Amino acid sequence: MQNTDVINGFTRDSVDVRASALISGVYLQMTAGVLLTGLVAYALVVTGLIDVIAFQGGRAAMWGVIILQFGTIMMFGPLAASQNAGKLKALFFFYAAITGITVGYVTLIYTMTSILNVFFSASLAFSGLAMFGHVTKRNLGVVGTFCLQALWMVIAMSLIQAVLSYFPSASGIIPAMNTMTGLLGVVVFSGLTAYESQAVRQSAYSMADRGIGGTQVSIYTTSSALTMYLNFVNLFFSLLRLFGRRR
Repeated sequence: MQNTDVINGFTRDSVDVRASALISGVYLQMTAGVLLTGLVAYALVVTGLIDVIAFQGGRAAMWGVIILQFGTIMMFGPLAASQNAGKLKALFFFYAAITGITVGYVTLIYTMTSILNVFFSASLAFSGLAMFGHVTKRNLGVVGTFCLQALWMVIAMSLIQAVLSYFPSASGIIPAMNTMTGLLGVVVFSGLTAYESQAVRQSAYSMADRGIGGTQVSIYTTSSALTMYLNFVNLFFSLLRLFGRRR
């Protein structure tokens, strides 16, 4: 029997269909971003360009990529506020492509077998956490608040570790810091994946209830895809810190 409850002029069934389409759009765009990252990394490794970038560019090239990534992320807020959906989507895929360079660097540190194993493990973990966040009735706001606060600790520890790598005398503590950062990262990005998945669902139903479409839907899709993309990629990097086999 069809559910005919009416909300803001829409039947409950039509709201469910619209919300499901919005949620699917988020994860499809996120998946496209992950695929682009993988393709860029693969191309760099196969052509040997990553060796040229890493060995000729040195640490300056690596920091240049990091700064470019950070600058790109900072542009998302103003573009979303300007309601320019096309440029926002282009920026998302540009960021995904840049991240491919970072993954290319990773292939110089870890074996390809361990990278692939960790990638599939991260994919399974992400899928399970996202599904949990989607179906749970429990409010994950407290989890999200904790993880967002702890995220700053992950960033700080990563920066400290990067700076310490310049000092040979600190080489003894770097492995321990790497493990601690990886463990904290797994906790933080696991929690954020579940929390943000719940937020994606809630936003989708809110928009479907109100019949919102057009530019706002596109901005919602891209912004949410970026959030979930960042959670997945950082969960992958955190697991790689713990389980990746170095060359």
